[in-house]
Amino acid sequence: MWSHKNTYAIGGLENVGYADNSDNLIVLSSQGRGVFSCVTGEKIDRDSLDWWSQFDESTSAIRGFGLLAGAIIKTSGLYGKYFLPTETNDGWTLIKRENEVDDPPFEKYRVTKIFLTSPNNEKIIFISKDGPCELRSFGFSPTGNSFVVALSCELAIWSRD
Repeated sequence: MWSHKNTYAIGGLENVGYADNSDNLIVLSSQGRGVFSCVTGEKIDRDSLDWWSQFDESTSAIRGFGLLAGAIIKTSGLYGKYFLPTETNDGWTLIKRENEVDDPPFEKYRVTKIFLTSPNNEKIIFISKDGPCELRSFGFSPTGNSFVVALSCELAIWSRD
């Protein structure tokens, strides 16, 4: 089963991307960049360098650093047209429902909600919603063992137990 590993407040989050064949995620924000293990939910590395000069807008890719040094990582979010996968090989799916009524006492507002569904649709699990923070990206890792929801102000990390 899946469990929530961690949620990080990240102001100005712009793009996220998984390294090939891994559950390690790079996060690009207005404050710099970070690397997270999405299996454990831990922040592995962080710097405040200006990453924009290293970002390839045509491919939405950036060169990794720290643990991901040397890797070229495709990212998804505010910039580019690449999207993280929304389904695993064994049938787990992330679904985005737009224009949903928010929870009380904010029911007059509309939000986008993200749900996780089991392979046979027997289980539908609420994962996250936008609201005051804009949805940037969501999706599974290349291994299918973790997923993230990235909003403009936070990163939620989930993985299999």
